[in-house]
Amino acid sequence: MTSLCALAAASALSLGMLAPAQAQNAPGILQSVVQRGTLRIAVLGSLPPYSRVLPTGEAEGYDIDIAKRLAEALKVKPEFIISDIPARVTALQTRKADVTIADFTRNVERSTSIAFTNPYLVTTMRLLLPANSPHKTIAEANEAGIKVAISRGGTAERAVPLNMPKAQIIRFNTQADELNAVLTGQADAMAEDNFYNGNAIKENPGKLREAEGDLARAEIAIGAPAGDAEWLRVLNLFVDQFNASGDNKKLFQKWFGFEQPPIQAKY
Repeated sequence: MTSLCALAAASALSLGMLAPAQAQNAPGILQSVVQRGTLRIAVLGSLPPYSRVLPTGEAEGYDIDIAKRLAEALKVKPEFIISDIPARVTALQTRKADVTIADFTRNVERSTSIAFTNPYLVTTMRLLLPANSPHKTIAEANEAGIKVAISRGGTAERAVPLNMPKAQIIRFNTQADELNAVLTGQADAMAEDNFYNGNAIKENPGKLREAEGDLARAEIAIGAPAGDAEWLRVLNLFVDQFNASGDNKKLFQKWFGFEQPPIQAKY
């Protein structure tokens, strides 16, 4: 019995020592991506010119081109996972996606559960109104207690109540639904970044305009699952080279039609 107990104890000790080693030897995201030959990217399906899905099922847009560049750099094929705004985080938490490239603002709250790269774009959130709205500023719109459409789970969840405490909040899962609510009179305004707003104004001539003032500053970055430092290192290197090479400016010009503003991240 003494010998058996000693053997059992030795076996348990051996297994206990092996378990951490096996966990450490588990393939990281980079190794999994390379072995699989595909990069799984969560993107939004209705946020032009960042991204949208065509009737053919093909995705296109600024974020889509960035995703393709990243896959090309890794020498793998891009595999797009169409997501809505709330699912951008859960796709990473569940490891359904390797990255999220979806007009994704990095902040402390999100960074408690996922990781972010350095930004590839810096923008501001502003209020988009019907062209005939009587409100010229955010302050005026707030005093009127207007109905503001926002994205469920997006940056506006905090920015709008902070700047417009008297506003009535209406939540949607996609910006397309928000925009439709404004155009059909279901909402008096929507809160979105000024690059999206500019595109919406251009595509709906004479129907929309922005109110004066900013709701929030947004650093747009690539999201990644938390806990994989090597994967984040590679992604950051890609973003830094993408910004420095001029490729980012070229893609931004292609999709937004004007020169990209300077990327001045706050570290």
